[in-house]
Amino acid sequence: MTLKKSICVLSILASCNVMAGESLIDLRHDYFDDSKVNRDRIFFTHRFDNNVGFSVEAKYKSSGEDANEPFNELDSNGSEVSISYRYIVNPYLYFIPAMHLDSYSGFTVYKPNLLMGTSFGNGVYLNLRYRYDYTIQNNEALDNKAANRYDTWLGYKFNAWKFEYNFVYIHSNTDIYDNSHSDYEHNLKVAYAIDKNWSPYVEIGNTSVSKLNDDRQSRFRIGFQYAY
Repeated sequence: MTLKKSICVLSILASCNVMAGESLIDLRHDYFDDSKVNRDRIFFTHRFDNNVGFSVEAKYKSSGEDANEPFNELDSNGSEVSISYRYIVNPYLYFIPAMHLDSYSGFTVYKPNLLMGTSFGNGVYLNLRYRYDYTIQNNEALDNKAANRYDTWLGYKFNAWKFEYNFVYIHSNTDIYDNSHSDYEHNLKVAYAIDKNWSPYVEIGNTSVSKLNDDRQSRFRIGFQYAY
């Protein structure tokens, strides 16, 4: 999907005020300091009053001779859709089973997952998610892939500020980092709610560079969310 088409679709979804519930638009830019990769994404999610939710996401990356420059000759880097249901146990505990479908030019990834969200009532929250990623290659000569992904989010909300740490552990059936089947990520996020709608944020993460060695790199993110 081209950037122009993504913006058109996003505008249509954002203007659908007939959809009662919660809506969120998220625009984000990523930069990886070792591989010099620039990526962007446009994300929209909506949850209805009956707690059924869906999301659509369009992803892009810089390309061409100046691919290390942000927003340079943006190429499609896949798209993702999801459907989910939020089951609220009590004000401090909820579960969200979901199904994500991630599409790229050469393969498709199916991502069934289950998230457990908890709140301790003092601004502190803890979310845990298990996700199974199954990659189906378009080229039948290539092997399909499978991975188990575990996410932990620990956050603290204080007035208009939100601080969040995310740890990711992945175990795959093929080499994904340092000639092994395991990989991990760290991520820190700071967000500030300007008002009830707008919330800019910054993130810094630590990710792997290659499946062939143990090199690590920093990932910088900047973005904003609009909730309505």
